[in-house]
Amino acid sequence: MLIGVALVIASSLAQPHPKNFNDFAPDWSPDGTQIVFVSDRDGNSKIYLLTLAPTINLKRLTSHSGSDLRPRFSPDGSKIAFYSSRDGNYEIYMMNTDGSGVTRLTQHGATDWDPAWTPDGKIVFESFRDGWPDLYLINPLTGMTERLTQDDLREAFPAWSPNNDKIVFASYREGSWDLYAMRPNGLVRQKLTDSAGIYWYPAWSRDGRFVAFEAVRGDESDIARLDADGQNFTWLTRDIYRDSHPSFSPDGKRIVYTSTRNGYQRLVIRDVLP
Repeated sequence: MLIGVALVIASSLAQPHPKNFNDFAPDWSPDGTQIVFVSDRDGNSKIYLLTLAPTINLKRLTSHSGSDLRPRFSPDGSKIAFYSSRDGNYEIYMMNTDGSGVTRLTQHGATDWDPAWTPDGKIVFESFRDGWPDLYLINPLTGMTERLTQDDLREAFPAWSPNNDKIVFASYREGSWDLYAMRPNGLVRQKLTDSAGIYWYPAWSRDGRFVAFEAVRGDESDIARLDADGQNFTWLTRDIYRDSHPSFSPDGKRIVYTSTRNGYQRLVIRDVLP
């Protein structure tokens, strides 16, 4: 059952800007007052911070000529991880939430992308560094990196559970993109979706109860939700637009996601729990 009304946000907060821009890949801050996202409103893909309270404000955080993508708040809300092409190829970076202190975390000639935080402040990401895209874990304080998966099947878009007991990721294993869960040690893998479509961009609720994700079935692309054990598939959006990249509010009652409006991507907030 769908709950509430969608609210389109951030489309008119920066002046001046073109009308044909895209806002996408949002992430809600742990305290609920801010949303970080990517926009090409000023040219190429840069990271912006939308403050929701106590007053609404939009701030551009990055300004490098390369593309900056997939920003994610740290568990304590003090840092933002992202990946960027600013140094030639895609690497994982970290910065303060005001855009200062940009630090390059990975140093490899292969593509590193799609970072996500662990509850204890490490970063899981996808990399092509060993010939095929697998999941890796890096400690941003020491730079120590650990390979989590090792096979000839692509693992992508990792999301580490708040309870620290599993990783949900998308993988092209049985002729389609499905969601899988595994233990942090890479063992005990469980298929969560049914292959009757494409399922990716998973995101955990902060209490670890739910996983939201993009579900593509036929010509429709919407946001859906599963319980943490893979049960109770529930649609959170059903509309004519492409809906993707969900992120839960800290209380789990709302999601922010990307939706195509007037042919371009916009951020939308929707109630999903009473």
